[in-house]
Parts: sequence; structure tokens; C-alpha cells
Amino acid sequence: MKLLSGLIGEIGGVVNTLSVSSKEKKRIEAELLQAVNKHEEELNRSRAAIIRSETQGNWLQRSWRPVVMLVFAVIVLAGTFWELPILADTSRFWDLLEIGIGGYVIGRSAEKITGRWKGGRS
Repeated sequence: MKLLSGLIGEIGGVVNTLSVSSKEKKRIEAELLQAVNKHEEELNRSRAAIIRSETQGNWLQRSWRPVVMLVFAVIVLAGTFWELPILADTSRFWDLLEIGIGGYVIGRSAEKITGRWKGGRS
């Protein structure tokens, strides 16, 4: 938007340097601004189309991390009521859980950061 507002200011400056009547200057400036607004709307529509196409993945693609973490939570919760060998102190489950939580947090943070760099929301 800052780029477009600067462009509109430049258009006004160029139109003011023309050696035509003020009525003609206003007409030219209005036509140029209309063309800029039209292209801005097209740009916004194409951005929205890109965002929609990126979110078109199936349910499993969009939510595999929360599902995995919920499964881990169910296992830990079940372990509080029943003796589960997977939750023994010597089990590698805790290492897997630690990697999962770290990957989930770091992965989601990276998605948010790259979303902000690209100018989108996350």
C-alpha cells in the first residue's frame, strides 16, 4: 500500500508538469488513478487466490501435528491411570515426546515468522 500511495503521488507530480489546461490535467490524473486502482484490485484478487490455493490441502495435511500431539497426550493421560510399559523411565517414548514438542513449537514458530515476512497472517 505504501508503494501504491507513493506511485499515486508521483502520478500527480507528472500530471502537474504537463502543459495542458487544468481541466485536462484533472482528467488525465483521474484516468491514471482509475487504472492504478484497477490493477491494485487485480493484485488483491490474485493474492487472495494464492492464499486459497495454499490452504486447499486435505484435513490430514493441515492437522497432522496437532493429531500427533493429542495422541501423545492421550498416552500420557492413560499412563496416569494404568501401568503402561511405554511410559517406563527407560522407555524412548519420552525422547520422542520431547522431540515432538520441540518440533511442533519450532515448526509453528517458523510458519508464523515466514508468514509475517511474506506479509500474510498466520
